[in-house]
Amino acid sequence: MGDFPRRFRRGAIQLAVRHLINVTAPFPIGAQRTVARSLAAVAYRIPTLRRAVRENMRLALGQEVPAQAVPLYFQHLGWFWSSALATFNHGFAATPVPTEVEFDPSIRVLDEAAAEGNGVVLTAAHWSGHELAGATINRRHPMVMLVRPATTSEREARKLKWYRALGTEIVVRPSGASRIKDAAAYLNVLRRGKMLAITPDLLADPEQGVETIIFGRPARLYGGAFALAISARAPLIRLSFLWQPDSKLLLKFDRAPLPDVADRATAIRIAVQDWCRWFEDRLRANPENWLFWLDKRWSRFLHTTPRASGAT
Repeated sequence: MGDFPRRFRRGAIQLAVRHLINVTAPFPIGAQRTVARSLAAVAYRIPTLRRAVRENMRLALGQEVPAQAVPLYFQHLGWFWSSALATFNHGFAATPVPTEVEFDPSIRVLDEAAAEGNGVVLTAAHWSGHELAGATINRRHPMVMLVRPATTSEREARKLKWYRALGTEIVVRPSGASRIKDAAAYLNVLRRGKMLAITPDLLADPEQGVETIIFGRPARLYGGAFALAISARAPLIRLSFLWQPDSKLLLKFDRAPLPDVADRATAIRIAVQDWCRWFEDRLRANPENWLFWLDKRWSRFLHTTPRASGAT
């Protein structure tokens, strides 16, 4: 019985997504983007959603969250929904998105890392529109996205169509696959000199992942991105967003140091914690950029997990 509300909510969301895609499929790109932006504007006008975003921001980052962070969150959500819907139906190249996403001068960090020839591990949080940013990067440097399998055949078909529309190569992690086979497949991507894109901001179940501290609370995150970079000696690049006054999205890159520690498990743990510090720094500067403020699992984590002793 405890699973019924969650399954019902997921089913309702999937029904709404399917209906939106089907209804707007015949529309031109401009009309599709207008519809999706309107939905985000409606979401912003729902008090419970605004309160949930604001409360989760404050639980994670403290009380000094800028007042404009919540409306900006929904504004960026509107850009993401509108761009994703148009991309899904028409393909990334046919939409205005490639002209709305730009690189700042730090793109040289990524260019230099790619030129080393060991592949690149690109880490990004679930920034609002991170996969669209990935499609833009892919036009400059070939990218492979690590994706998790869908729970139903319908969702799997929709997911595969989405990545075809983005124009990126993917590696789907098979259910029940061994860690050794997984690692071999991912390392092969790096040996081919390609970029492997991974989102580390996913909470792991107990006994999985790597122990770390995030938002002042003990947590477990998946450490695969960092383990791969350490094993392959591949550059570990971090992607962040900066929105411009003209509503264009500026992509920023920096290179994370790989821990100089002999013990592999310790090195991975250090790398995960370093990424969490970097992630929180970016969120404090621009809390509106993170899609997951309304994610149920992160929301439950922030509400139920006590802060670590001594955490500020």
